[in-house]
Order: sequence, then C-alpha cells, then structure tokens
Amino acid sequence: MVRRDDGEQSVSLLGGRRSPREYSEHQRLLETELSRESAGYGAVKPLSPLPTGGVTLTWHDVNVYVPDKKNSSVFSSCQSEAPKLKRVLNNVYGAVLAGNLVAVMGSSGSGKSTLMTTLAQRNPGEVMVDADIQYNGQPATKQMRSMAGFVYQDDMFVGSLTVREHLEFAARLKMERHTTAAERRARIDTIMINLGLKKSEHTRIGVPGQKKSLSGGERKRLAFAAEILTDPPLLFCDEPTTGLDSYNAERIVSMLKEMAYHGKTILCTIHQPSSGLFAMFDQLMFLSEGRLAYMGSATNAAEFFTSLNLICPATYNAADFYIHCLAVAPGREAQSRERIKAICDNFSVSSHAKDMAVTAQYHEAAALAHTQARRYECRELTRSAVRRASWFVQLYWLTWRAFIDSMRNPAIHWIRILQKMGIGLMVGLCYSNLQYDQLGAQNLQGLMFILVTENTFPAMYGVLSLFPQELPLFLRENKSEMYSAPLFYFSKVMALVPGFILDPVIFISMMYILTSLRSDLPSVLMMYLIGVFTCNTAAACGCFFSAAFQNMSQAMAVLIPFDYLLMITGGIFINLSTLPKLLTWTKSLSWFMYANEAFSIIQWSGIENIPCENLSNSSRCLKNGEEVLNKYSFHSGDLAIDFNGFILLFTCFHILGAVALWLRSRRQ
Repeated sequence: MVRRDDGEQSVSLLGGRRSPREYSEHQRLLETELSRESAGYGAVKPLSPLPTGGVTLTWHDVNVYVPDKKNSSVFSSCQSEAPKLKRVLNNVYGAVLAGNLVAVMGSSGSGKSTLMTTLAQRNPGEVMVDADIQYNGQPATKQMRSMAGFVYQDDMFVGSLTVREHLEFAARLKMERHTTAAERRARIDTIMINLGLKKSEHTRIGVPGQKKSLSGGERKRLAFAAEILTDPPLLFCDEPTTGLDSYNAERIVSMLKEMAYHGKTILCTIHQPSSGLFAMFDQLMFLSEGRLAYMGSATNAAEFFTSLNLICPATYNAADFYIHCLAVAPGREAQSRERIKAICDNFSVSSHAKDMAVTAQYHEAAALAHTQARRYECRELTRSAVRRASWFVQLYWLTWRAFIDSMRNPAIHWIRILQKMGIGLMVGLCYSNLQYDQLGAQNLQGLMFILVTENTFPAMYGVLSLFPQELPLFLRENKSEMYSAPLFYFSKVMALVPGFILDPVIFISMMYILTSLRSDLPSVLMMYLIGVFTCNTAAACGCFFSAAFQNMSQAMAVLIPFDYLLMITGGIFINLSTLPKLLTWTKSLSWFMYANEAFSIIQWSGIENIPCENLSNSSRCLKNGEEVLNKYSFHSGDLAIDFNGFILLFTCFHILGAVALWLRSRRQ
C-alpha cells in the first residue's frame, strides 16, 4: 500500500515507510525548493499529474547476454558455431510498487543501464534476454513498452530546434490525441518553469560547443522534460542528474519524488549521489558484477552491510561507501570479487531478500486474484499510450521538424546554389557556340548527358549520409513509440524535394542563358520537368542505399558499381540496340537512359532539316532530328514511357528505402 493523506498507514517495499509527518515535511521542502526563483526562472507552478494509473513492476531470473567481442574474430560470421556470449546480468530479481522512487546504484560496468533497458524493453537487437518481467502481474509485452518513459544517459536532439519547439514536437506525438492545444501548452509551460527552462524556451538546442546553444545541464533537463510530458505511470531514468549542479540535481529528484507520491513507479540509476539526494529515495538497489547485491530501504541497507562487518563511518557518504564495497579494486581483483560474491550470496538468503520475495509474491497473487481487473488496468494504461497521434499528425510534425532543420542551416543551401551556378557557367561557356547542324549533333548529345549526370550524382551521393547520421535519434524515438519507421523516412524525403526542384532549375536555366537550346515555352517547361524528375529519381536511389546500409562507406561500395551499370546503359557510351540480350533489361533500371532520351526528344523532335555542310566524305549526313534520335536508338514516341519509368523507379526506390529502414529498426 502507498500512504495518501487520508490517514491510512503507508508501507513501502522492504520496510521503507513514509509517515504523515514525514510526507508533510517532504511536501514543505519540495514546495520551498520549487518556489525558489533564480534568474529567469519565474514562479514555479505545481506539476499536477495527468489521469493515469499505477504500475507494480516485478522481475525474476533476469539473465542478459551480449556478444563477447573480445573473443570474436573477423571470421566469426562465416563460422557455423553460435557466437560466444557474455552474461552481463546474472539471475537478477526485484520488485517495485507503485508510488516508490528507487535508486539503482553500482560501480561502472555493474549492469545498471542494462537492467534498466531490459526492464523497459529497450535493449538493442544483439542483446539476448531471458527473464520473467511483469507489469501489474501481467507478462510484459512490447505493447506495454509505450506506457513507460525512459530518460537516457546521453541526450540526443535536433539541434536547430528551440526548447519550446522540441517540447511541442514531443507533446504532439506523445500526448493523447484528444489533448487540446491549451492543455498541451499549459503542460509544457509548467514543466519548463519547474525545470528552469523557461528563460531558454526560444534558445536553439544546438550542439555542444556551438554558439548560442544550451548548456550540458539544460540539455539534460530538456531530455527529462520531454519524457515526463505524458506523466507516464512507469518511468526509467538513466543517470538523470549526471552533469547537473547540486541545485538542479535536487530539482530533478524532487520532481521525481512528487511523481512517485502521485502513484508513479520510478527507477533511476544514479552516480555518486550527495547525502541529500541519497536520502530522497524510497528504495535502494545495488548491483555488482551483474548480480543483485542489495535491494531495500536505506535503513535496512545499513543493517545488512553492518551484519557483514562493513560499517559505514559516521563522516562518510553512505552511497559512496556501499559502492566502494561493491567495486572491483585495480590490483586486488581476486579479493574484490570474493567480497562481492560473499555480499551477493548473503543477500540472496537474507531476510531482506525473503521479504522482497514475499512482497512480490503477494502482489502477483493479488494480481492473479483480480486478473480481469489487472488486465483491464494494464490494457487501459497501454491504450492511453497507444491513443497518441494519428499517422497523419505524425507525418505532419516529422516533416515540420525536417523542414525547420533544413531551413535553419542556410549555408548548405547557399553552397549548393553557388556550386550549381559555377558549374553551369563553366559548362555553358564550353557549349556557347552550340548549333543545330551536323557538327552540333554530337555537341548537343554531350550537353544532354552532362545535364543528366549533373542532376544525378550530386543528388544521389549527397543524401547517402542522411539516415546513418540520424539513425541513433530515429531508433531512440522509434523505440519510444513516437512514430513509425516509414513515416520518418517519408518525412525526410519530403524535406529534400524543394532543394531537388531548385537545383535542376538553376542548372538548366544557366544552360538556356549561355547556350542555344530550343527556347519555345513548351520545350523549356519540359526540360525543367525532365531535370526535376531526374534529380528526384537519383535522390530516391541514394535514399534507398542510405537507409539500407550501416554507413556511407558500405553504401558507396555497392552504389558505385551500380552507377557504372546505369551510366553505361544511358545511351551515350553505347548504342542501346547493340546491347547483349542478357543485358537489355538493364535499360529499364537506368534513369540515365530515360533522362537522356527525354532530353534528346525535346531538343530534336520537330527539327525537319539539318544542313549537310562541313562534313568529311566518311561522315553520314543526319538530315533531320528523327535521324539523330535513331542514331542513338531513341524514339520520339517514347516520351511517355520515359516519364512512366521515372515515376516507377522513384516509387520503387522509396518503398524499398522505407522497408529497409523499418527492417533496421526491427533488428536494432
């Protein structure tokens, strides 16, 4: 049971208690802390809970294995035997009741973060988990993951957004879809004030070291703010106070304490807490070498360690002392591991562990006795999390964020524009004497191929870093059930389209200014249209390779040979009618061919007479535009086929790219 201010006795897991007097004192301290005003913070508003239920979390026999990279070889993927695994969590067990704030502590490498990600079902794909984890007496499922918040140790943001924009984006995608704009705004304002972010609400997040960006502490608080927007019934915090000063660390833990009092279940890994922070936690959990060394109240922790002749000095920080007892000391590894084993073994048979087991069994039995009610409660908690934004709202806000990020980095766009103009100037001057005569036929076809390549390679290779660069942020938000992989993919694509319309328009305009291309309005419009189709189809190919491969090096290793195949079948290096029958199908995959043929059709169709002057005796006279097209195995009636080819390739590449990103999110 959890004490409320209705006079009932409050019992916390493993004997931790909060009497009415203690809670009143806590509330007084909390209100005093939150009512402080510092520069720009303003008056702090109370953080009222959203209407959600509580979650009792229990876990038994948690074993987690990861690939042992030290013992693996470069040929391990080719070997038939299973990869060697390293156990990082060893039969860990525990229980946390709703309304408790638990500190998970231990030295580096003890398994704290692994336990958190395991309980929250956010482990990477390469991790193997064997565990019995229950939420409210029901086996944990992937669907239940959406009702838990998770504050990661390392923060990730889109640096071009401001604090308010980031929270608005998170609120739109995380909060229940029927939440009104006024409710969202009030929730965001309250959290910003309580976390001291109000003064920075219009400051861009930026990246560390960048001018006019948030400090490390502000970034940490912003990551925490985004996770508590929905007031989740279950919250995991991986070192939320790391990098914060003592005042803001207390501010964070005070908010967690208040949330726990309102019935939330909260687990925090915490590194070297001060005595004040240490005293604010209801329960403590110590891990060492992947084993549970202790779980219970701070008072019982002192009794347990004292029973093992490990007595904390009066002037020593208790948390530091316990962690020191459970750490592997350099140079004394064997003795340290013996001591750790003794502590873990003693706890497993201690009365504290038995009390915890009885408590867990009691709540599981209670859950079984009220199976229908518990299932309904879990279903409602899960459903409230699932009733988030619709797919259309997700796509809208993802696209909004992608456009904001693009528009707030104008230097990239100006460089691209100047590059297009510079290359266009050089190419245009070379072809400034272009004529529609016998000598000009070859020149014009060369120019058409330059139009194809200049609208292909920058677009295709320019997007190769798109998804590898943003993959960590995508995987984190995707695991939090904020949006689906295909919607993220298509939002990034939509943000690219304006640039890939502008680029070909600039380059083709330079050609029209400097050369003698056909300048009637239909021809000009068609040239622009073909350039836009070429550029966006090439970008679609690049997006597919970007989504399908882990990094740019891998993508380029496959893309370059693919490019050669497409370029050879583009109609400039080889007459397409002479292709071997086994390779004729490659023309269908080559937008080089579609673009080259379409550009040529626009320039040569309707040219009825080409003078046969200035020809050597061995040269064949091409009398009209149709004969020029026939020379390159192009056909004037294939313009519609070329556009259909563009559309088909554009669609297929993007579908394959979305599927590739979805598969990566499933694996990782």
